[in-house]
Amino acid sequence: MATRPPHLCLCGKIVPAEQRCACQVVRDRTRKARFDKTRPSARERGYDSKWQRESKAFLAMPQHHHCACGCGRLANMVDHIVPHRGDKRLFWDHANWQPMAASPCHSSRKQRQERQL
Repeated sequence: MATRPPHLCLCGKIVPAEQRCACQVVRDRTRKARFDKTRPSARERGYDSKWQRESKAFLAMPQHHHCACGCGRLANMVDHIVPHRGDKRLFWDHANWQPMAASPCHSSRKQRQERQL
């Protein structure tokens, strides 16, 4: 397998293959912080005590013990297959729920998929 050559960042620095320039990391953190200031809290988005109860019961079912991605890890959170984007009907639709391991499955793979939607 051939290795990829370094690439030139928009800031003018040469960055090793498969890495991101420090300026891009800082820019992404700044953008995320700006977005998080305007984002409703988890409770305001529906992740309240009822959600805690329902998701815990969902994960307690034998068929939901392992991560849906197939990695073999134990699931420790419930993920919405189709992002609900505030739609309460979709939020509470158990057919739209899947068991996931928070890291790395939900934290990276799933988040990357959702950004592409």
